Amino acid sequence: MTTPPQSAPSPAPAAPARPARRAALRKWRARLIVLLLLAAAVLLFLRISNERATDANVIDIGTVTLTAQAIPVETPRPGQVTAVSVVAQQRVTAGQRLGTVEVTSIDSEGEPVVSTVVLEAPRAGIVVDEPVTVGSTLQPGQPFVELYDPSKLTFYAEVPVENLSEIGAGMAAELTAKGREGTVRAVVQRVVPVVQSDVESVAAGSLRLVLLPARGQDVGGLIPGMRYTGTVDTLTGVPGRPRLVPGG
Repeated sequence: MTTPPQSAPSPAPAAPARPARRAALRKWRARLIVLLLLAAAVLLFLRISNERATDANVIDIGTVTLTAQAIPVETPRPGQVTAVSVVAQQRVTAGQRLGTVEVTSIDSEGEPVVSTVVLEAPRAGIVVDEPVTVGSTLQPGQPFVELYDPSKLTFYAEVPVENLSEIGAGMAAELTAKGREGTVRAVVQRVVPVVQSDVESVAAGSLRLVLLPARGQDVGGLIPGMRYTGTVDTLTGVPGRPRLVPGG
C-alpha cells in the first residue's frame, strides 16, 4: 500500500504592515510639530525685534497743544463802540461787518466832527471770544475782537533739547487724545527760538516744537486749546536733512 505524498507546509502569514505605517506617521507628525514650533519661535523673535527697533526710533514729545494765530480787528482811531454784530465762535467771511465805532475828529475850523467807522473781518475766520460791549471806548492797538483761521491750525509741544537733536523737519508725528478715537497725524515744521519775553513760559532745558497737521480735515472741526500726547518717528522725513538742534 503506497503512502500518498505529503504536501509542503504552507508559509506563515506575513505580519501586517499597519503598525509600521502608524509608526512612520507618528514620526513625521512629531517632525512637523517641531518645525511648526521652530517657525513660531522665529516669527515671535522677528516681531519682538521689530517692535524694539520701532520703539528705539520713536521719540515721545509729551503734551501737544492745538493752537491758532489770533487775527485782531482794531479801530484806526480812538472811538466808542456803537454796535456789535457778531458773537463768540461765529464764523465770518472776509469783509463781513463785525461792528461800528463812533469816532470824533476836528475839522479845519476846529469844530468836532463825528463819523462812524465800520469794522470788517480782514479775512474769513471764527470769532475767538465775545467782542467788547457797546459803549466801550477803544484805542488803536486795542482789539475790538479777535478771529482765527480754522484752516491754519498748528500744534506745539515743549520738548527737551536733547530729544530735539534727534528730530528733523518733515518727520512724521502721531497724536492721540484721551477720550477721542483715532490718531491725528502731523509733520514736524520747526523750533521756535525762546526770546526774553518767553523765558518764563517755556520749561528750562526745553524748546517749543511746532508741528503742522498732515491733513487739514483732521483738525478742521477742532477747537484751539485741545491737548494731545505725541510721538515722532525719526525714520521718517527727508534723508540727510539736518536736525532741528545740532549735536545729535
